[in-house]
Amino acid sequence: MGDFSAKLKVVRMLRSALIFLMVALVPCILLAALFARQHLVWAIGVFAVGLLLVRVAFHVFPCPQCGKPFFRAGSFAGPNMFAKRCVHCGLGDSEEETPSITGANKDE
Repeated sequence: MGDFSAKLKVVRMLRSALIFLMVALVPCILLAALFARQHLVWAIGVFAVGLLLVRVAFHVFPCPQCGKPFFRAGSFAGPNMFAKRCVHCGLGDSEEETPSITGANKDE
């Protein structure tokens, strides 16, 4: 799984970009509305374009293992943007093993 780690950094980067855009949206729009009303449309446009680009990236990012969309299960389904594993093959976005309460994934 070591060769997948560089490609899976994109998954973490996309998720971080989405969270940043969602968290920064309200304060930036409020600041633009209070102090720079003439730039309010530009601020809204920047966030709209940023969110649109991240959404498209979530739709098209392929899984390094199976080649299918990492976040999207079907053609009409929206992406599961906070999925930590590929929805098709189960490849995780981190190299450590996911802990199991039942111990079902332990090799004994």
